[in-house]
Amino acid sequence: MSVVAGKIFKVMSEGKDIYFYKGTDNVLEKSDKSDLPPIERIQKSFEKVLDGKNLSFLLGSGCSSYYEGEMEVGVSTMKPLAKKFYDDILSEEERDKLKTTLGIDVSLSKFKENLEYFLGSLHSIQFFEESIQAEQIQETTHEADEPKQEEQEESDPKDRLSLIIKTVKKVKEFLIDEMLNEPNKKDGKDEPVNKLYERFYRKLLYRNSNLPKPNIFTTNYDLYSETALDKLGIHYVNGFSGGIKKYFNPTIFNYALAERMDLSQNKWGVIDNFFYLYKIHGSINWIQDVEGAKLFNVREIQETTAAVLKSMETVMIHPTPLKHNASLGSPYSDLFREFQKKLMQNNNVLVTIGYSFSDEHINNLIYQAFTIPSFRLIVLGSPATGTEIEKLRSLNDPRIWIIGGELEDEKKLHYFEGFVDAILPDLTNDEIDDKIENAIRTLFKRNEQGR
Repeated sequence: MSVVAGKIFKVMSEGKDIYFYKGTDNVLEKSDKSDLPPIERIQKSFEKVLDGKNLSFLLGSGCSSYYEGEMEVGVSTMKPLAKKFYDDILSEEERDKLKTTLGIDVSLSKFKENLEYFLGSLHSIQFFEESIQAEQIQETTHEADEPKQEEQEESDPKDRLSLIIKTVKKVKEFLIDEMLNEPNKKDGKDEPVNKLYERFYRKLLYRNSNLPKPNIFTTNYDLYSETALDKLGIHYVNGFSGGIKKYFNPTIFNYALAERMDLSQNKWGVIDNFFYLYKIHGSINWIQDVEGAKLFNVREIQETTAAVLKSMETVMIHPTPLKHNASLGSPYSDLFREFQKKLMQNNNVLVTIGYSFSDEHINNLIYQAFTIPSFRLIVLGSPATGTEIEKLRSLNDPRIWIIGGELEDEKKLHYFEGFVDAILPDLTNDEIDDKIENAIRTLFKRNEQGR
């Protein structure tokens, strides 16, 4: 048994199923003078990571997924979401129409494993159809021959576009319902997910206050991060500014919340309880607001109920082409630029949790960061054969750490809960006070013995 971070975990087979790869070497298989249990050895290494200058986290969809027995009380990952959408929301007639009209076969593995890929494909075809139709309207002449009725029925552009818009709307409404998770919230069944996010942010608070504030990047549309930060009273910058109506403005990622340290001098200090939150795939409470005379017409909605969000014409989830002349407009281009900028900083560490490396755009930015010698990537995941994580391990780069394994009750060390409770050090005020008290007692005993 091993007591770590206030919880008791049983490490299977005395740690043989726990792995900590640096490159291709599992460092836990090597002898250690400290003779600490495997999880504590990992935790000691991670304490040094928290002392690094620049620290970033990438939270994938796996972080909001949480099971109580066989029941999912959190938000499902993209593969289960895709299955649920295709089976329960799309009719057989609609699936057939997507295949015959748009060439989208939802039985293909790419669509079955990732609902975002399906949504992205629809957006791409929509962008193409709208561009072609706009061009055809400009070039229409009276001399043009009328198409045959049969050809018009087979490939009527208006029918194709109507099918795309209708399907995109279905996907977004489905995702709003799933991300809000209202049935489980109403019954309090998702409280373990809320508490997990709270523990994550609370532990990060006690990183050295003299270091730059951590950057939290996430591909999740849900609001568990915001809910936890609000509950804890932690300030955060998410790219939006304003009062009654908050609009996107990427320049505020360059700002920090500070307090005046010395009234007699112009001396300021960044407050401790502060984070940067980047939702690089958007959020269910972001909409396009064309009414405001703003440079960035993306607004954050404060009233986050399914009824309100479904009434909005454009909900910003997954990279959506807002501009007719660009396939990836703001705010996504700005958020990805911030992600790249942070990764390219010297002495930067990126920790990925619940991320399967299935997004090529994100992967490419991470791989580019390896051109910086001081960059380090820590992956909480399983290097199963054929996965992108396994390919990362095969690079045999000691800057790539891969951590995970089995804990008691079939829990995984590389899951969000395993990472937060077993690896992330808990430096709460109570523990700090205990350490100070223990240090004083030790010094007192030494003084007594020396007399």
